Amino acid sequence: MRAVVVAEPGGLDQLELQDVPEPAPGRGEVQILTSYAGCNWSDIQRRQGVYPDPMSYPAILGLEVSGSVSAVGPGVRGCRVGDRVAAITGPRFLGGFADRCVVGARFVIPLPEAIPLKLGAAFPVVALTAYHLLHTAYQLRKGETVLIHAIGGAVGLLLTQIAVRRGATVIGTVGTPAKAARALAYGAARVVDSRKEDFVAIAMELTHGRGVDLVIDSLGADILPKSFDALRTYGRVINIGEAAGYPDFDIRPKLYERSTALAGFELHHAEAGSARWRRGLRYVLRGLEEGWLQVPIEGVYDLDDVRAAQRRLEERGVAGKLLLRVGAEVA
Repeated sequence: MRAVVVAEPGGLDQLELQDVPEPAPGRGEVQILTSYAGCNWSDIQRRQGVYPDPMSYPAILGLEVSGSVSAVGPGVRGCRVGDRVAAITGPRFLGGFADRCVVGARFVIPLPEAIPLKLGAAFPVVALTAYHLLHTAYQLRKGETVLIHAIGGAVGLLLTQIAVRRGATVIGTVGTPAKAARALAYGAARVVDSRKEDFVAIAMELTHGRGVDLVIDSLGADILPKSFDALRTYGRVINIGEAAGYPDFDIRPKLYERSTALAGFELHHAEAGSARWRRGLRYVLRGLEEGWLQVPIEGVYDLDDVRAAQRRLEERGVAGKLLLRVGAEVA
């Protein structure tokens, strides 16, 4: 079968379409015939060798897929061959950029008929990340204010929609002004051009000097320490990535300035298959079916054009999701 293989960490030239053995599902696992695979920033980090979690190479990238169940391992219940599904490949598995992949059964998401396969590959990581950031890692309440860095990206846009739905005020930052429009259309109160404007000053102005309740930071670098200056007393920063670079500062004095807090976030800690995970899935699927929750798909690339897809992500001009078209859509 075909798969995008990274032999060793490096640039775009490390993405090679190769013939590899077909994976067989073991106990508690499901094999999926892939129709689409979602592209994520963490795929780029894994290809570059800078992702925080340990990686071994050669590796097949791809964290989320849609398609149909093509084989079921021993001990699996609730999945049958031919079922339309989406899936997150799970902490032990990659492999979504391939004709077939194997995932843990607890990461499989049965797709309602109203959700097409393209959308099925676009929502799992970003929508569940946004849900658990605002319901699990932090319980956002009506009337609170949240500052979302990189609001024009896929996670930022999902966070915006869910926060607005919960009655919160949303402030965002973008590095490219063109990425502001969709966040504003989804209900953000203000989007700051971080190249020209001071997001701390604007956050303080919009909260009448109080500061925001929550900051979601996916950038790191010098943005992370500044985020604390935008917080209210006892406010919280949740760091979910270092897209702008690894932050290098003394965190302890910042925490004591206004008794603020810093947290990290990893989606897999929501424990796939748990009651908490199922609540998140129900919420996200209902939102997608009702139409108030949207995952904009900015482009679809063939599997052998994966370098172009990752190049476009690296250029940071995408306000939504990119997909790889892997195989034929199932009926």
